[in-house]
Amino acid sequence: MERRLSTIVAADVVGYSARMGRDEADTIRRVAALADLIATKAAAHGGRVFSRAGDGFLSEFSSPVSAVRAAFELQQELAAPETTATIGLELRIGIHLADVVVSGDDLLGDGVNIASRIETEASPGSILVSSTVFDHVKRNAQLKFEHQGSRQLKNIAEPLSVYCVVGELGSHSWATALMESDQLPTALKAQRQPNSVVVIPFKNINNDPEQEYFADGFSEDLITELSRFSDVFTISRNASFGMKGKSIDVRDVGRTLGVHFCLEGGIRKLGDRVRINSYLVDATSGDQIWSEKHDCSFAELFDVQDELIARIVSSVAGQIERRAEASARRKRPNDLEAYDCLMRGLEFHRIGGVTRENAEQALYWFEQALARDPNFGRAHAWRACALSTLSEWTGDDVWGALLESGRLAVELDETDAESHRIAGSLALYQREFDSAHYHFNRALELNPNHAFIVGRMGELYNFLGDGQTALNYLQRAKTLDPFLPEYCRELEAVAHYVIGDHQSCYRVVGEFSRPSRRSAAYQAGAAVHLDDAGRLRRAKDVLLTIDPTFDPAQFVLTEFYRDRAIRDQLQRDLEIVVASDVLKLVG
Repeated sequence: MERRLSTIVAADVVGYSARMGRDEADTIRRVAALADLIATKAAAHGGRVFSRAGDGFLSEFSSPVSAVRAAFELQQELAAPETTATIGLELRIGIHLADVVVSGDDLLGDGVNIASRIETEASPGSILVSSTVFDHVKRNAQLKFEHQGSRQLKNIAEPLSVYCVVGELGSHSWATALMESDQLPTALKAQRQPNSVVVIPFKNINNDPEQEYFADGFSEDLITELSRFSDVFTISRNASFGMKGKSIDVRDVGRTLGVHFCLEGGIRKLGDRVRINSYLVDATSGDQIWSEKHDCSFAELFDVQDELIARIVSSVAGQIERRAEASARRKRPNDLEAYDCLMRGLEFHRIGGVTRENAEQALYWFEQALARDPNFGRAHAWRACALSTLSEWTGDDVWGALLESGRLAVELDETDAESHRIAGSLALYQREFDSAHYHFNRALELNPNHAFIVGRMGELYNFLGDGQTALNYLQRAKTLDPFLPEYCRELEAVAHYVIGDHQSCYRVVGEFSRPSRRSAAYQAGAAVHLDDAGRLRRAKDVLLTIDPTFDPAQFVLTEFYRDRAIRDQLQRDLEIVVASDVLKLVG
């Protein structure tokens, strides 16, 4: 008997029997069109439909991330105006990951049954996933989930915890590439950069999974400190963490990211003692350059980090004379327990927008850090981010608290790049362009290898009306992070629109595998100027699939252009797009 681990997606048409009773022929036609759409969407994500019975569909995916993304995009498309008119059916979808029995092309077993039972619990047009699926996809699917509690499923002995997919995860400085398998995502093969290194996230070698936050925090600190050396090309943390937990040959990493060296290792924290194993590997040959083992107290952790950074810089760039200068720029917390709370908070904040509970936990730990050390600038900065993330769930007005946390962050620690990045973003939202430029520029001085900060500077230049400079920053960001998510890469499309190169704007968005709402809006706005009714129709369909109730006036409120004429032009273009007689307008 063959068995394998699979992600099962169960889908069922809402109100099928009633529809059949009203108009059998029309219902059969619509379900046939739906079947084609489901098969196409599954295949696009590496899945297959293995069973169909009337209005029910069962699909299999090797990757939970692929399964959830396919289901989300399917529900998006079914809710879009054009598909509503042609298919006009709603689905309930349930997803579960389990060991299944293989019987020819069919799959059998409790895993399949549980997916079907979860589907019956879903509301029309929604997706429910088991906690097993959620745990596998929460870091990579780029979606938001709402915990629905435990459900007692029919003929299933134990209650099952389920989560509902509630939408896309917004732009985030922790954003990583959407990786649906252990294979590296397709990226432009860059020439190897001189003096270049990527830090593979250190493994948690504790038996306690609760210590995962410490390994990730240590890895992020290494990346940040390496990035202070302008002559060491350090791959951005987002690309590094896109490889977390993946089984990838370092030579493939080197070729894809264009780096000469990979740093990897493991870390264990037991009480007040820390053990660190680290290895520097030549990404061209796969040979190990050196290995280090450190046993230290928690209080000595920063000194060990400095020693490790010096060894890396010496090996990668052949110099360590600026080690003292780099170390001096880092402001250490007064209370190491505050630092531990910060790292715990960051673990929750990495996926803070995924659930409300994670956002609340992130804010809790940042505030615990500040309770122990009120002068901890980094904790103030991340508290601002956590407040913003939580407000997306609660709808609370936290603007005053955000400004206060951002102000304290840079006042208390002028040497932290993320604090300046956050302060710059707050200034930009207030259209204080000179202040935004100062903080973004200072952030880049402190951390020139942070792709998201580079992107924020490019965003600023777009809003200043200088699309060409914005494109230059984007190219730098893509070099630092070849897996840059689409909602970061949308900067390129915006820049082309600002320049007036509508052809390039339309083309760039068309290259995205998953356009964001913002990039789709700019593509549609650019299409108005191309004198091509077909492309305008396609751009409108993409935009309204992502947001069926898209409102141009609301959209441009968060496009902070210094020159109001650009914003007004964008709004006019988008009003043409959503007009019902759009094809006549371009004729």
